[in-house]
Amino acid sequence: MLPVLLKRKASTFRNALLSLRGWKLIKNLMFAGVGLSMLALLYAGFWRLLDYLEGVELIGPMLSWKLTSMVLLMTFTMVIVSSIIISMTTLYYSFDLKFLFSCPLDLRSIFMDKALETVFYSSWTLLLAVLPYIVALGRVKGLDAGFYAVYLFLMGPFVLLAGAFGILFSMLVMYCFPSSRTRDVTWLLGSLSVAFVYVVFRFSRPEKLLRPDSLQIVAQYIQYLQSPTAPYMPSWWVTKAMVAYSAGHWAAFASASGVLFGAAAVLYFLIYALSGRLYMRGFSGAQSSPRFRGSRRLLPEQRLALRFPALRRTLTLYWKDRLTLARDARYWSQVILIAALMAVYLFSIRQLPLDTPDLKSLISFLNVGVAGFVMAAIGLRFTFPAVSLEGNSYWLLRSAPLGTAAVMREKLYVSLFPSVLIGVVLITVSNYLLRADLFVSLLSTFTIAVVAVGVTVMGIGFGAIFPDFNVENIHQLESSYGGFLYMACAMGYLSLVVATEAWPVQMHFAERLGRRDPWDARALLLCAATFAAVNAAAFYIPWKAGLRNLERHDI
Repeated sequence: MLPVLLKRKASTFRNALLSLRGWKLIKNLMFAGVGLSMLALLYAGFWRLLDYLEGVELIGPMLSWKLTSMVLLMTFTMVIVSSIIISMTTLYYSFDLKFLFSCPLDLRSIFMDKALETVFYSSWTLLLAVLPYIVALGRVKGLDAGFYAVYLFLMGPFVLLAGAFGILFSMLVMYCFPSSRTRDVTWLLGSLSVAFVYVVFRFSRPEKLLRPDSLQIVAQYIQYLQSPTAPYMPSWWVTKAMVAYSAGHWAAFASASGVLFGAAAVLYFLIYALSGRLYMRGFSGAQSSPRFRGSRRLLPEQRLALRFPALRRTLTLYWKDRLTLARDARYWSQVILIAALMAVYLFSIRQLPLDTPDLKSLISFLNVGVAGFVMAAIGLRFTFPAVSLEGNSYWLLRSAPLGTAAVMREKLYVSLFPSVLIGVVLITVSNYLLRADLFVSLLSTFTIAVVAVGVTVMGIGFGAIFPDFNVENIHQLESSYGGFLYMACAMGYLSLVVATEAWPVQMHFAERLGRRDPWDARALLLCAATFAAVNAAAFYIPWKAGLRNLERHDI
């Protein structure tokens, strides 16, 4: 039965490729070109890093292989965490499961089909990001094309083992606690795991390996470099096999590869055997809905509506969105990841090797663009999907006595305060850590507050221009054409804002360096007018275009 299900997936993929025509084909080719460009940039960066490490006397080759084992270990860990989160959706909440269960298919075959789907979705992006590193490693080591074939050969059992841990964990948890609430706890644990791995990796300060003075210290630990990195993990088995192939030690290569494939075979045989006993109980429990008990107390929105009747419609929409966010762990668990991102961001700012006060102030000003990018990335996850996440219930809003503009304004109000708060906190703390002067601190704080509003308005506007009310996964919205255009326009907007303020900042530093009469009133007026025009366009155009599109949208 499993070959039939796999053939169905292959046919679906083939039909999707054959259906690409016209503008749809052009858009996919454009996105593929952008993706290849990003991979090329990653390759250039990895090549420079590995070439530098390889050139270190005595320990260079050991450093590059040690780094490779660490990269593979990090990849293995991230695939496990990703598979834990994704397996909950693919194994228990996938839209086609009810159809598959109604077909004359074996239970274990359905489970294995979804298990392989979990492995694919949890690993393909990470493997694609690691591929430029492996290509750069082969080039630096001077290895032939067989090295890359061996890498692809080893990645099969590698990702299968990583995905199996997440699948087995989800299956056992859902069997012991067959409830839809279990998914929320799993997503929370997954967010905590990702945040922990991310923060620990950054706080370990891996950039120390690139400093010559640190390399003198590392040279004292040759024995450490030669020792295995997590010897009982598949990441080390892959590293050992790659080292053996590059050195021509075929016995060691066969041994490491055999252990890798053997472990994958044993683990999947265990999962296959357990699925017949555990899977149906977990799937049945996942279909139940949690109970929400009502309360006789007035809600905060109700109390405000009694005092301000004119805000009743907006407060009702806000109440609905507040309950949706509180009940869905996919949203509020992301707060953990945002906190980890902010901690790593501020830690990186603190670690910048800056000497002079003027240089620190200049970096504080340029930091507006970086912080704006962080806010745009967060907006891509929360603000841009806000309209589309109404889903099939959007017709209720259209049939209610509410205008489309009122719906969009409420979405804006929900996202605006967190966006402004994150931007102001990032810039204020960064300015404090860098000891920026008063002018740059005030200018950057004012700018990031305006940028936060602009990025949020653009997120709601582009989300209304490219709505998708039939989406199953929020990640599909983030990787859609609309998400790409939103990020591209946000980056262009941030670049224009920073460029507009660069002239007044230049005058400020000219004054600090002792230049006479550095300020030009006409230039300041021109910059202020340009700043106002850029922000007016960012506020008005996406919002108006999104409003018109939603008003014309056919339910």
